[in-house]
Amino acid sequence: MSYINGFEDYLKAKDKSINTVSCYIRDTKAFIKWYETRADAGIERVIELDLVEYKKHLQSSGDEVITINRKLASINSFLKYMQQEGIINEVISVGVIKDKDKKQFKGIEDRELWKLRNEIHRSGNQMHICIIEILLQTGIRVSELVNIKLNDIKISERKGSLQVIGKGNAKRTLPLNKDARKAIEKYLEVRQDDGSEYLFIGQRGAIKRNAVNLILNKYGERVNIKITPHMARHTLGYHLVKKQVEIT
Repeated sequence: MSYINGFEDYLKAKDKSINTVSCYIRDTKAFIKWYETRADAGIERVIELDLVEYKKHLQSSGDEVITINRKLASINSFLKYMQQEGIINEVISVGVIKDKDKKQFKGIEDRELWKLRNEIHRSGNQMHICIIEILLQTGIRVSELVNIKLNDIKISERKGSLQVIGKGNAKRTLPLNKDARKAIEKYLEVRQDDGSEYLFIGQRGAIKRNAVNLILNKYGERVNIKITPHMARHTLGYHLVKKQVEIT
């Protein structure tokens, strides 16, 4: 898919983070797949009406507004790239649901996030640090977090990836940025080796969803900040929407 490859190069040239690029590309591929099931013309013949229909499709999917906005902003960025490359004649776009952003934002504000991360890092507990960094840097669900296996992680000197199994047993591979890779590597140095294939090990084997909630609540109470795994997921999604809307 040459347009996708070109778009990825375009984003990397703008020094976008690996997680941001990954989201742009994943959202754009999903849109193109949907478009190809409905139109006989190639993606270079896309029109604004197609975008309106896709927006309706997303709104009927049950996704939250923050997720829909991220996907729409990704597509707008892709179409801007297509126009700059001369593949389409003019920039077309679809409006995100801006008037609901603040009502729908269920993440953590930047200042509170800074306080929370500092508190967890100061604790020196490498497993807890690893948990918060993976949640914040990848936006995965807590159910996906606790099911991470050692062989789901690939880390080299300058890059890394994480494979997770989401809803409907759908597999996806996510990039790991520097903070996440460092947290994983430091945790693995002290990880209790009980022969388990799972990454996160507690006193009684692989940790459960409730254990993650308890860990986050403990640090949240210390700095008077409400924090849940779902809020961490929203935080990443909200920041990606803001970045994508501002792409030039």
